[in-house]
Amino acid sequence: MPDRRRKPARHRVSTTPRRRRQPKTKTSEARDVPVPDDLETEFAHALTSARSYVKNPQRLRDLVTQATQKALSLPKGTFQGTLAHLQATLRLMRAYYRGDYRAVPVTTLLIIIAALIYLVNPLDMMPDWIPGVGLLDDAFVFRLAIRRTRQAIDQFLAWESRSTR
Repeated sequence: MPDRRRKPARHRVSTTPRRRRQPKTKTSEARDVPVPDDLETEFAHALTSARSYVKNPQRLRDLVTQATQKALSLPKGTFQGTLAHLQATLRLMRAYYRGDYRAVPVTTLLIIIAALIYLVNPLDMMPDWIPGVGLLDDAFVFRLAIRRTRQAIDQFLAWESRSTR
């Protein structure tokens, strides 16, 4: 009787490195760039502080004024692609504290306010006075905030264009 043992399967040896499988995510936000722990902690503090601004229009107005002044001095290269959104966000916050536009979810407000708090804080993760890199973390935080609040900003821009006619 012939020997019917299974022969080991031959595997092809590939010379190209194998790609690692990325874990599946439930939402598109989870696919964003990973945020360093220090930056996440700093933003979490700003987010906690943001709650008090929502309830106090005068304090929110002061923050928007500070952020507007800071926006005027930001380097165009560092904030390339987000400067227009920053300006729209400042207009949105101005319309909100004046009471002209209130169709903003609270979570969106908190994210925007926290990003503005982070922006005006000169001693955040990378102090703003460090030449060349001091504002990179601010730009990064603001880009993340825009990604999370884009729909609300777009809705505000549509409202703004209708109301200025």
